Amino acid sequence: MEAVKAYDLNLQLRQVRELRQALELRMKELDYAEGLISSSKAGRKIFRAFSDIIVEVTKDEAIEHIERMRLLYKSEIEKLRKKEKELMEELSKLRA
Repeated sequence: MEAVKAYDLNLQLRQVRELRQALELRMKELDYAEGLISSSKAGRKIFRAFSDIIVEVTKDEAIEHIERMRLLYKSEIEKLRKKEKELMEELSKLRA
């Protein structure tokens, strides 16, 4: 029974790590996008995709959206790190 629980915990841990890594990659993509937008010319058009339409946004709106997404990703990454730590503690207790 302990082997099954250890397997389940390892599987959960792997999923949490993969999700955290995916979010960290998205954070890097946001940094790159912000750099592109910040360095773009004043007259350049910026578009944002919604569920079924694409709209033009200002440079400030685009940067605000990136900042909101960055805060959301940071919060989710912290939650995942906490969950990862909890799973690792459970695994260490199980092995001991």
